[in-house]
Amino acid sequence: CSCSSSTDFDVLIFTQRLPQTVCYAWKENFSSNTCSPTDEEWTVHGIWPTQYHKIAPSYCNESLVFNLTELATIKDKLEKKWISVENGTTHCSFWEHEWSKHGTCSAVLPQLNTQMKYFEKGLELLEKYDMKNILGQVNILPGNNYTVQEILKGVGTVLGKNCQVDCFSSKKQNVTYLFEIRICFDKSLNFIDCDGIFDFPTNCPSTANIIYPKTLLDQHHDV
Repeated sequence: CSCSSSTDFDVLIFTQRLPQTVCYAWKENFSSNTCSPTDEEWTVHGIWPTQYHKIAPSYCNESLVFNLTELATIKDKLEKKWISVENGTTHCSFWEHEWSKHGTCSAVLPQLNTQMKYFEKGLELLEKYDMKNILGQVNILPGNNYTVQEILKGVGTVLGKNCQVDCFSSKKQNVTYLFEIRICFDKSLNFIDCDGIFDFPTNCPSTANIIYPKTLLDQHHDV
């Protein structure tokens, strides 16, 4: 049965992303790409059931079709905290993608076996582990540059677990932006180290300054 892979994962990765960096990456591909204005809040990318050292599984159960009406009571919250910022895309299409690719795999767990449980859990984890707040506690603030070691150590100091940090390196601007921070949970949703996940602990250059963008209006030379 092709759906047997749906239980074949080791950890759940909760991924937060910086909308500003999403925009920089989006614009890198085509100069005509534009983004909706964003503030400096981190937002949810998704909850990803994942095997160690791999990017898998995905699209586990085609019968679990996305249905927006199931999220009616939390839609307003999702539109603030789980957003698509690339113009020409919609929040709803982003949610559908995350559910189809990742949510259908996590649905083997009782705690995440409905759309409502999956998306509510993402909002709950963002509130509890909001990276703007966590980084702020160790004086890592938007609008400044840091090394990836400072970011990894800062999150570890506050949370007591190892995270994974993802960067976007702009070839056009020749700078690197902080993009995503990922934290990990076991199948019982206990908070654990991310050791062993793909690209752990980081894909960021080890010696470069990493820009933590403040607003979309920031240009790299202003930071």
